[in-house]
Amino acid sequence: MKTIVLSDHAADQLRTREAERQSRYEAGMQAYEGRLQARQKRIDEGRARRRAACEQKRYLWAMGYALVVVSHRLKKLMESHGRPVKELPGLEDHIWQQGQEGEDGLAEFLAQTLDDQYILIKGYKNRRGEIDQILVGPNGIFAAEVKNCKGTIYCRGDVWTRDKTDNWGNQVLFGEPIVDRGGRSPSRQVNESADLLEAFLKKTMPSCKVHRNIIFTNGDADLGDLQDLTVDGAFLMRNWKPQGMLRESTSWLTAREVEVAIHQIERDHRYHQERRHARSASHPGRAA
Repeated sequence: MKTIVLSDHAADQLRTREAERQSRYEAGMQAYEGRLQARQKRIDEGRARRRAACEQKRYLWAMGYALVVVSHRLKKLMESHGRPVKELPGLEDHIWQQGQEGEDGLAEFLAQTLDDQYILIKGYKNRRGEIDQILVGPNGIFAAEVKNCKGTIYCRGDVWTRDKTDNWGNQVLFGEPIVDRGGRSPSRQVNESADLLEAFLKKTMPSCKVHRNIIFTNGDADLGDLQDLTVDGAFLMRNWKPQGMLRESTSWLTAREVEVAIHQIERDHRYHQERRHARSASHPGRAA
């Protein structure tokens, strides 16, 4: 299987957040070192004045400067215990890391399963959002929303929830919604972007269909009751047989149509990417 990477949002987010933590740490270190240097300057000045007072036999003044030096040394000692510590990755980083691991795991799984007739496109985006992975081959076009969450997964139409137990079998989550930051369920995420992509592809490939699937990659995930699915399928990666899904497809593509579909998907991604960059550049707040 061949792979085309259009974007890697999870990795970009992780790199951005790490760069922000590093920037804050470096700014904190700069301020910290500045405070220590300023304190050391006051200590050196106090020592110089004490020596000058001693040379002039102004011993009371010398004692006063000595006390000033001791005071600044104590303050420097206290400030030295406030050395900045770089922030550790937080919950948001953990979520992005999970997402990246899930997508990488699915890509590796497909690479071991499919031959070079199939091309995996990662990170396609349009104005309705991102499709994690798109598989294109002789059996058709398949869009996948990848979820790396634990627990027992339930679905009723476009509403997805999960129950979760801890390591001792105690239920710690019940009916927790599975949604993205915009409040969209997995089926809405993949369908909204896939609808737009399919409409675009039909302009050059009128019979084109984008199949939609949700793949749960976490080994501790299970599927519960799934009712009224609005996607073509929902699978656990650990026991998923993609060949069966491919055989059941009715939208076959010739080698030429595969090439056209890949070209159009890349073209559409670039178009929306350029529009996003243009909006960012023209936005007053962004420009400032």
